Amino acid sequence: MPRGHAVTVRPFRKGLKGVRQRFLISVLFLLAGAATSTHASIEANFQAARDAYQKGRFERFNTYAAKIPADHLLAPYIRFWRLKSNLPGVQAQLDFIAEYPNSHLSDRLRGDLARLFGKEENWPAFREQYLALYKPDQELQCFEMRARLSEGNKEVEKEGLVLWRTPRDLPSSCDPLFSILSERGLLTQDDRLVRLRLALDAANLRLAREIDARLPDDVRMDADALSRAQRHDEKLLLAPGEKRAQREAGLYALTQIAKDDPARAAKLWELYQAAYGENEQRYGWGQIGLHAARRHDPKALSWFARAGVPQSEPQFLWKVRATLRIGQWAEAYRTIMAMPESLQNEPVWRYWKGRALKAMNAVYPANVLFAKLSQEINYYALLAEEELPAKLESRPVEYKVTPDDMKVVEAMPAFRRALVLRELGDAGNAVAEWDRTLRGMDDRTILAAAELARRHNWNDRAISTAEKTREVHDFDLRYLAPYRDLATTYAQNNGLDEAWVFGLMRQESRFVEYAKSVAGAQGLMQIMPATAKWISRQLGLKKNAHKEVGKPENNIRFGTYYLKRIFDSLDQSPVLATAGYNAGPGRARKWQAETPLEGAIYVENIPFAETRDYVKKVLANAMFYRARFGGVTQSLKDRLGVISARTGKLPANLDETAPLPE
Repeated sequence: MPRGHAVTVRPFRKGLKGVRQRFLISVLFLLAGAATSTHASIEANFQAARDAYQKGRFERFNTYAAKIPADHLLAPYIRFWRLKSNLPGVQAQLDFIAEYPNSHLSDRLRGDLARLFGKEENWPAFREQYLALYKPDQELQCFEMRARLSEGNKEVEKEGLVLWRTPRDLPSSCDPLFSILSERGLLTQDDRLVRLRLALDAANLRLAREIDARLPDDVRMDADALSRAQRHDEKLLLAPGEKRAQREAGLYALTQIAKDDPARAAKLWELYQAAYGENEQRYGWGQIGLHAARRHDPKALSWFARAGVPQSEPQFLWKVRATLRIGQWAEAYRTIMAMPESLQNEPVWRYWKGRALKAMNAVYPANVLFAKLSQEINYYALLAEEELPAKLESRPVEYKVTPDDMKVVEAMPAFRRALVLRELGDAGNAVAEWDRTLRGMDDRTILAAAELARRHNWNDRAISTAEKTREVHDFDLRYLAPYRDLATTYAQNNGLDEAWVFGLMRQESRFVEYAKSVAGAQGLMQIMPATAKWISRQLGLKKNAHKEVGKPENNIRFGTYYLKRIFDSLDQSPVLATAGYNAGPGRARKWQAETPLEGAIYVENIPFAETRDYVKKVLANAMFYRARFGGVTQSLKDRLGVISARTGKLPANLDETAPLPE
C-alpha cells in the first residue's frame, strides 16, 4: 500500500511542478513581450517627437516628448530638442552641458556658445567653451586667433598670414583678423595677389573676384577679364600693362588654354611672355608643364625646365610624376628636395625620394627612409618594406579583444545609444555619438568598440574605429570580410583573386549593403543602374533583374562579372582593371605609355586624384586581405606588375563611353 500511495502521489507532485514551471515561463514570456512592446512604443514616440521637432511642430513634439521616460537612453535628445525649441538662454545651455559633459549634443551647444561669445568679443567666456571642443571649425579657430591677438600674442600674426594663403573661402570671423594684420602693415598687397593666384589655380573664381574688388584701381583687373579667360581668349595675353591683377588674369587665360592644348599654349607664351616679368614668365611655363604632365605629354619636362623651380604645389607634384614616367631619377630627387617640407614629409614623396636615391646608388640613405616608412600602415609602407634587403622584425602589434574588454564598451550608454539611433535610421547622430565616445580611449578599448560595431553589422563604423588605433591593431577588424561565401564563390567563378575583390568592395562601400552614391551607384560594389542593366543582359537574366542590384548576392555577382570583363580586356592587369572600374576602361587604357611602365609609376601618373587614390587603396587592401586569408602570397610590386605599352582599342562595349560603376 505505501508503495501504491507513493505511486499515486509522485505523479501529482510532478504534474504540479510542471504546471508551476509552465505558469512561470508564461509569465516571463508575457513580461518579456510587454517589455518589448513598451520598448517599441518608446522608440515610436521618440521617432514621432523627432519628426515633429524637425518640422517645427512644437506642440506635437511636446506631446510625444512627454511620453519618453526621463531615464531612457534617448532622453538627452528629447531634452536637447526641447531646449533648442525654446530659444534657450546661456544658462540653460550651460546647465545641459553640465548634465551631459561628454555628449556630442553638448559639443554642439559649446560651439554655439563659443560663436556667441566670439561675436561679442567676450574672450574669457569664449575660451572656456573653445578649449572644451574636440575639433573646432574654421570660424571658431579665427575667433580663437583674434582672442590671442587681443592679448598681444605675436605668434598669431604669423599664423594669420599662413591662414590667409589659401584658395578656399574663409568664414567672416576671419575678416577682422586680416583687417588688423593689414592695419599693422603685415598683410600686404603682394599677399593679396598671392592669394588671388591661389584662387585662380583652384578655379575659385568667386574668391578671385572678391580679392580683386578690394585691390586699388591701378592694380585691379578689367571687369570682364576672368570671363574672357574662361573662354580661352588669347588676347588677354597681349600687352597686359602694369596692372598686376590684369596680368594674373592673362596667366589664368594661359592656364585655361594649356589644359586643352599645352603645345598651343607654349606657342602663344613664346609670343607674349616678354610683356610679363621674369617670375610671371617662369610661372607660365610651369603651368604649361603641369597640364602637359597631366596629359602625359613627353614635352612636359622641357617646359618645366624653362620654369625653373616650381612655383605651386601642383607644379611640384606633376613635375616629379613626369620625371618618374620617363625614369629621370636625379631630376625627381632634386624636385622632391626643393618641395616645401610639409610636402616632402608625405609618405608618397618619402617613398619616391628613397627610390630616387636607390636608383642613384645611394642605397644606405634610401634604406633609412624605407625602414622608417615601412612601419606605417599604408600603400607606400608596403612598397617601402619590399625595397629593404631584409624584413624588419618590428611590426605593428596585433591584439584580440577579450570578454572583459567587451564588457567595458557594452556598458557605455553612449555606445548603446548610438546603436539604438542607428536602428531608428538617425545615422548622423549615431555616428556623432559613436565618434565622440571614442575620444581619448586607449587602443584596446577602441578595438573593443570596433568589435561591438562588427557584432551589430555596422561594418563601416567597425572599420573606421579599428583604423584609429596607434600602437596595437587588429587587422581582422580593419579588414573585415563579411559576405565571405558570396564573394569567394563569385570571385572563383570569374577566376578573380578574392583578396582583390574584397579590397575593392572595402573601398567602394565599406561593406554597407544599402550604400548609394549621389550619382546613383548601389550596393557593396557600387554599380550604376545603366551598368547593372547591361550586365543583366550579358548574363541572360530576366528583364527586370537589374532592379535588384542592391541585394548583396546580385551586387557581388554583377560586380565580379563586370570586373572580370574589364580585367580580361585590359591585359589582365589588376592596376588597369582597378583604374578602369573607377574611371572607365577607356581612360585606363589611354593612360598607358608608349613603352612598358612600372605599375607603381603608372599609378602615380593617373591624372584623376580620386582614381589615383582609389587604385592605391584597393591594391593595398588586397595585400592585407591576402595576408588575412592565407594562401599564395604575392608582393605588392608584383601585384602592380609592369603595365604594357598602349596598343589597340577596347571592345566597343567596354570603351569609356560605356555605362560604368562610379
